[in-house]
Amino acid sequence: MASSSVITPEDVLESLMNDGTIDALRLKIINQLKANEELKSTTIKMAEQSKVLNTPGAEKQTKRELFDALRQEL
Repeated sequence: MASSSVITPEDVLESLMNDGTIDALRLKIINQLKANEELKSTTIKMAEQSKVLNTPGAEKQTKRELFDALRQEL
């Protein structure tokens, strides 16, 4: 009887990461986002109006603290 190994989702993800597919997708998404003027405009407006980002002392918070606070704000 021949036994076949089961391919797990983790195996697939590892393969995609190792062959550069994930990095290529990430780069493509980033480039499309950078080219999207409407998204840029909306993001700038949201940042200017953000209570979290405009609170005194926000510049002293860690990126993680700001990210968590922004997620709650949105």
